[in-house]
Amino acid sequence: MVEKQQDIHEYSAGPIDSIIVSTLQSMDRGSFWTKDKILFFKELAYLLKWGISLFAAIKLIWDSSENYALQEISRNISAFLNRWKSFSYALNRLPDYFDAGDYSLIKTWEMSWELPLILQSLATEYVYIKDMKNKYIGALIYPAILIVVAIVAVLALFLLVLPNIFSIAESFQNLQLPWITRTLQSISVFLQTQWKVIFWIIAWLTLLGGIFFSTEFGKKNRFKVLLSIPMIGTMTKYFYIVKFCRYMKLMMNAGMNYIQTFQLLRDILHIPAYHEMIERVLVWLNKWENIYKVLQYETELIPPDVSIMIKVGEESANLSNSLDNILEMYQEDLNTIIMRSSKIIEPVMLIFVGWIVVVIALGIFGLILQIMEWSGM
Repeated sequence: MVEKQQDIHEYSAGPIDSIIVSTLQSMDRGSFWTKDKILFFKELAYLLKWGISLFAAIKLIWDSSENYALQEISRNISAFLNRWKSFSYALNRLPDYFDAGDYSLIKTWEMSWELPLILQSLATEYVYIKDMKNKYIGALIYPAILIVVAIVAVLALFLLVLPNIFSIAESFQNLQLPWITRTLQSISVFLQTQWKVIFWIIAWLTLLGGIFFSTEFGKKNRFKVLLSIPMIGTMTKYFYIVKFCRYMKLMMNAGMNYIQTFQLLRDILHIPAYHEMIERVLVWLNKWENIYKVLQYETELIPPDVSIMIKVGEESANLSNSLDNILEMYQEDLNTIIMRSSKIIEPVMLIFVGWIVVVIALGIFGLILQIMEWSGM
């Protein structure tokens, strides 16, 4: 019995289990998401507020965390701190986990005693943007599901159900089908005979579309198309205005000048359309011009009232208050639009799907009535 238990113990610590554990750990190392970054910043801010040194706080997170990605991050940061490197230097050497905004903002504040404040502010920004992003995506998920279900249901009807019904009609000679039934029959025959061609066309279009929209030009045009969609375009525009202004305010409160702020915004906002706008702003800032000089012509991305409030903030040397006013107005509007969009898009999609069902039902009932009339002759 003792030998059997010993064999089991040896197996549990064998190479297979080591491989499994190593694989799971490597997968966990790549799973450092926004929620993990928020938790890291918040926990570190709390520890620093309690008077714990930065090195001890990182070591404590390293020892207490069950997330292998967070353990690896803490281990790397500790190694840099042991070599007398700064905290921002360590973050800059971990680009897979921290972006240029994290590095620059923390670098600005770490020489003061306000590092816990900027860590808490970063966590707050990530929480808000994550929450808004989830609401934005959530408003689009249900319509997307309805579209997919509608397409699958319609294809199933045309490929599986309607051909059997139309085959019954073919057994009746000289039967005059209603025009709507003939139209449905033509569509059904076309899909049955050309489904392979349609499949390959869709596959190639998907592949080419993926390649095109992965380019800077494609991303820019995709964003323009998105902005042109009713309600969804407004929701997208307001989302990026709020993100743009919140990050601008955070960076200016950190003591960055206009040029540093817009250079970081260019790196954080991963949208080619915003990149071009920010590049134009940077050109004029280097010429000692104001931000409004460019934003007044960027009405596709920045509404005129936002540009005017930024102009007032620049002229009064109180841009932070102007950004607060913009955020107070547009954050509320964004929440309202998201709630309204989800309430309007869903019934519109239901009506669209309902009309498809009604057309197919009319075609089938028209065929049934014709068969009944033919049988009664």
